[in-house]
Amino acid sequence: MKGKLINSISGIKALKKKITIVLLIIVMAASAAIIIMNYFTIKIISAAGASINGESQHYKGQKEASAYLTNYIYLQNESDYIAFQKAIDIPLSDSRARITLSSENPDYQEAAADLLKGQNHSEDIGDLIWMFRRFEHLGAFKEVIKVWVEGDAILNKIIQIASKAHQKIAQGKISGEERKALILSIRDLSARSAAKGEDFRNTLGAIIRTTKIWVFIANVLITIVIVISSLSYAGIMIRNLADSKRKIIEQNEKLEVINSELDKFVYNVTHDLRSPLTALAGLIGLINDETDLDQIRAYTLMMKGSLEKQDRFINEMLIFVKSKHTGINKAACNLTLIVDDVIAQNSFRNEGKAVKFYKELELNIIESDALKLQVILNNLISNSVKYCDPKKMEQWVKVKSYHSETDTVIEVEDNGIGILLKDQERIFDEFYMSGDNKKSSGIGLYLVKDAVTQLNGRIEVQSASGVSSKFIVSIPRWT
Repeated sequence: MKGKLINSISGIKALKKKITIVLLIIVMAASAAIIIMNYFTIKIISAAGASINGESQHYKGQKEASAYLTNYIYLQNESDYIAFQKAIDIPLSDSRARITLSSENPDYQEAAADLLKGQNHSEDIGDLIWMFRRFEHLGAFKEVIKVWVEGDAILNKIIQIASKAHQKIAQGKISGEERKALILSIRDLSARSAAKGEDFRNTLGAIIRTTKIWVFIANVLITIVIVISSLSYAGIMIRNLADSKRKIIEQNEKLEVINSELDKFVYNVTHDLRSPLTALAGLIGLINDETDLDQIRAYTLMMKGSLEKQDRFINEMLIFVKSKHTGINKAACNLTLIVDDVIAQNSFRNEGKAVKFYKELELNIIESDALKLQVILNNLISNSVKYCDPKKMEQWVKVKSYHSETDTVIEVEDNGIGILLKDQERIFDEFYMSGDNKKSSGIGLYLVKDAVTQLNGRIEVQSASGVSSKFIVSIPRWT
């Protein structure tokens, strides 16, 4: 009887051991599957995003080429034809890369060189080639290739028109009616090319969305398997696995929050990057049809303003990323030098109008993070300059620093246009822009708030619309 009991216990232990091993294998296999799946998902989405960006460069090059070709037909300046050839080489390079990659034995170095000529980012080349070769014959991606081929056919027609026009102009045999006909053809082809570009982006966007949905479902299913197996494994083997499970759940929740914020961030950044490009495209179209030099200069100034806005936004995003990843670097900071440097950077940003700067700095050397202080002061002072009130006789910005009982306090005050009361609670929100404000990217004060928060400080605003604004930054004294 005793022997049977011992054998029974041994059998149960062996069974538990087998179950434990099976559960462990399931957990490991599921974990490996989710890692591999997410890796390739990220790779696909990254490559698709790079393709969309590359298409933007493709369309930009084609648009510029069409503009130069139109000018050439109008004015018959050889320099415009040379500029056309240079601009058209961008989309042509993409076309050559596609043809190379579609061959049976593609030359990847040649394809990579052409993609670089097409102004694709060097770090995206590998992903672009990988995605093309892996999925060129698969489902929805075949539609992407089809749209690409159709777009290249339109591109070739533009090149044929250019060759025909160049030959006739060189021989002096082009009439006014022929010029008009050629220009109308160019406009029609440009419009069709733009439509193909939109189809290209929409199709890739659909692929990304579909991929994300299926990956989400797979993640959920695999996560369920992992959780059930982990709980069973915990019930058989170790009691403290519950703590590990809790940590995994917390990490998953954080990842979901990060993914949600990242989606919103990418959407807003993409929107703000495309807006100036859209404006530029519209202005280029207007310039193409404009003969009044004064009006063309006005359009050029508007284009410059659009580019400057995009440049400011990109710089702010670079500062944002750098600030997010550098952490806190506590050291002795020369506040006076930082303030002087920021003022020097912003002295000529008010469209040539004089802005007076006043400094009341009781503090010189403080213990803090120099980069964070630079971000805070640069955004606050540049905003003061940007939103000065041209109706006032004197426009000024005042910077003060002093110690309170517990904090280092920095104040930036101006007599600008002020901030409406309804906007004061939201001005530190990411991508928030008040009313008809067209000067802001909606990121500057968010960067300020983020930097102050990383320094364990606080910021408040005191403002009256049409009178003045004062920002008060209080940072704990590190002693």
